[in-house]
Amino acid sequence: MKSFKYSFKSLIMLVKRYPVYLLIEAVSLVCGIVSTVVPVYLIRDVVNTFTESSFQIQSVGHFMDLVGYKILIYVGIELGAVLISLLMDFLKSYIERGFYVYVATSLFKKLDSIDYEFHENASFLDNYTRALENGDQNIYNAATGQVQLIKIIFQSASLLAIVFTINYLAIVYAIAIGIIYYFIRIRVNKLNFEHRSAAMPLNRKRNYISRVMYVKESMADIKTTDISDVLLENHKNQSDELLAVAKGYLKKQTLFQILGTLAMTSAYPVIIGIVAYFVLETKDLGSLASLTLAASSLSNLISRFVNQITTIQNYSLEAKVSFDLLDMSGKIEGVKKQEVEENFKKLEIKNIEFAYVDDRKILNDISLYINKGEKIAIVGENGAGKTTLVKLLLRLYDVNKGEILYNDVPYTNLTPLSLRKKVGAVFQQPEVYSVTVAENVLLRKCETKEDEDLVIEALKFSDLYDYVATLEDGIHTMVTREFHRRGTIFSGGQTQKLAVARGYAQNYELFVLDEPSSALDPIAETKMYHNMLELGRNKTLIFISHRLSATVNVDRIYLFEKGKIVEQGSHEELMKIPNGKYKEMFDSQSEKYLRGENHA
Repeated sequence: MKSFKYSFKSLIMLVKRYPVYLLIEAVSLVCGIVSTVVPVYLIRDVVNTFTESSFQIQSVGHFMDLVGYKILIYVGIELGAVLISLLMDFLKSYIERGFYVYVATSLFKKLDSIDYEFHENASFLDNYTRALENGDQNIYNAATGQVQLIKIIFQSASLLAIVFTINYLAIVYAIAIGIIYYFIRIRVNKLNFEHRSAAMPLNRKRNYISRVMYVKESMADIKTTDISDVLLENHKNQSDELLAVAKGYLKKQTLFQILGTLAMTSAYPVIIGIVAYFVLETKDLGSLASLTLAASSLSNLISRFVNQITTIQNYSLEAKVSFDLLDMSGKIEGVKKQEVEENFKKLEIKNIEFAYVDDRKILNDISLYINKGEKIAIVGENGAGKTTLVKLLLRLYDVNKGEILYNDVPYTNLTPLSLRKKVGAVFQQPEVYSVTVAENVLLRKCETKEDEDLVIEALKFSDLYDYVATLEDGIHTMVTREFHRRGTIFSGGQTQKLAVARGYAQNYELFVLDEPSSALDPIAETKMYHNMLELGRNKTLIFISHRLSATVNVDRIYLFEKGKIVEQGSHEELMKIPNGKYKEMFDSQSEKYLRGENHA
């Protein structure tokens, strides 16, 4: 019964969002009771009337006087109840759709308070995928299921009262069958939940392969290599595992379902037998007819009652997955601390160390400082720890040792969201969205002339404006052709330029560019860096790269190697170090550029 608390939690969420829902269900409840009881009394009155009149119907008028008008009244009441119920169902359909959107939006927004590291956790991704796929339906069904249960209880109570007037044994048997059926259904639900939980990781892997098989980015490899054979083999293996998982559960599920069906099948004939035995003693045919209908409805309601309880439990178990996610809180995200309101003046990194979950140090005793307006380059080979440093600067992670200070205030004392409005980054593999170029740059609607001017300025900063200006709709051209025939498709280098423009438009006071030119040729790279330094004169820029095109004109360079700073200084200072690692890298890359090689 512990899982039922999530059905109550679901109902509270629904009622808070739509208080009118309770009024709608109250009206539906009254209509349901009327629809259940009216046929029973109608049958009794009709049979008793014919019995008393010895079935001597002399004319249509005589028939109408005997039972016709009663039938019309009963039918009118029944029809009115049904029509009102349909109206209530119509109103509930609007609430249902709105509530689905509300829950889905809540799950999406929950990402704002979930730490970045959770997205590297397979268990979290399994549950989050599960919640996004059906969380809205599960919470809604868990909430409404309780109300449906109350309606069934009231409908059943009215029939139980009628049957009880004849003999209590029918009621005892009905309740006993209901209890047996309940425990069987509970067991089936638990098996279903365990089955879905075991299958979720396998389904997520299969869905990944399905996605890869139709996205444009993977088509070149799939059409020109044998990678599809590997993927299809993995798909087959996962399908085989799913079948093995299903086989282990289906036998038990089928057995319990058979037992439950046998139990419920016996309910109606046994209740009818008990009712018939005691009613026939009195030879009250009217009561026999009405109680026969009541017994039929009662056995149906018992089945619905038990099914409803177990359905609520099933949806509650699934709703728990969503509520557990909604109740999650990170150590970094969503934690209210000091808001960053002061403009950027300086950033200090003091003796920091950082390791991911495997305890292997990625950064070790790193110290550096950045003043407002400076242009800094952090260079080193791949795997040196540069991108990890960027994630720490954005406070996606907290350092294990040491501290990072923004204007002398420790990062851990600052609200992450407000910090990221001052400190921002562009990564080397940005996401491109199927909206306009302007919206891709601003990451919001482009609504004013000032917005358009900012987009153009940002595109010039990243050296992408000349290309966008040639497009038929300019900055209002749709990006990608997935949904738009006239959309534009950016190359790898143009996508990186778009990302740089995006970062510029956010007006970060400290702007980190992580490998912003890895897809560019040397000439395009040099031109883009020239634009950045020219148009970003008043910005504080940090260039992260293993290519040294941006280092000549920056204020200070930090060379990373295996998570440590091994050299630091200006370009001129580092080039004077005998046998220096920076000098060796710069000379090596310069030779390749002179030979026309693009050192990536």
